[in-house]
Amino acid sequence: MPSLPDSTQDDATAERDSPDDPWLPLGAASRLVGVGPDTLRRWADSGKVQSYQTPGGHRRFLRSSLEAMINAPRRHRYGMERLADSAGTIVGDVQRRMQRTGYAGQPWQARLAAEQRADFRRWGQRTFNLVIEYVAASKRVERELLLGEAEKMGALYGAEASKAGLSLAEAVEAFLFFRTPVLEAIAAHLRRRAADVSDVTAAFREASQAIDQVLVALVSSYRDGIR
Repeated sequence: MPSLPDSTQDDATAERDSPDDPWLPLGAASRLVGVGPDTLRRWADSGKVQSYQTPGGHRRFLRSSLEAMINAPRRHRYGMERLADSAGTIVGDVQRRMQRTGYAGQPWQARLAAEQRADFRRWGQRTFNLVIEYVAASKRVERELLLGEAEKMGALYGAEASKAGLSLAEAVEAFLFFRTPVLEAIAAHLRRRAADVSDVTAAFREASQAIDQVLVALVSSYRDGIR
């Protein structure tokens, strides 16, 4: 008899499982590794984590398998062996490029109070730093977490832009002002490390796609705020 599809609603017994139980229900396993239930199911189906299904169709995930995934040594792509140093260098490049292109003279800047400008600048830097880390990260779970955090920052950016009275066009313009310097800085960083052209192209494309997803989150959050 085929097993029933598992649900994100763990049964009451599963929620009372001992913290020492080596097998975790779907919800607890999802929280442990910080990814959604659907992602965890795909990992189980592909053999990335050990799991089994109960007679009632609920999945159980081996705790040690999940912990091994979390604690595995971090590896970086595109020659970014020291991520913190790489990200710091890139952020520094972005700040210098923004100063040269006249960040303070943008029309939407005048619509914001000094404290609001500082907040938006900080959120923007945090968002694009997450994008940089996303491009450099090699572990899928880490990449998904970083991109998810970047999208949350985009949503915060959009909601606060709406509250601040910026139009949607101004909010998008403000966000896009950061985009080109970030992409150029990533490419310049990789060229300094003598990366292959294919790596530079791939990193540029991944960063562009990630920024696009963050921008979608910004626009959706802005519109939700208007409604």
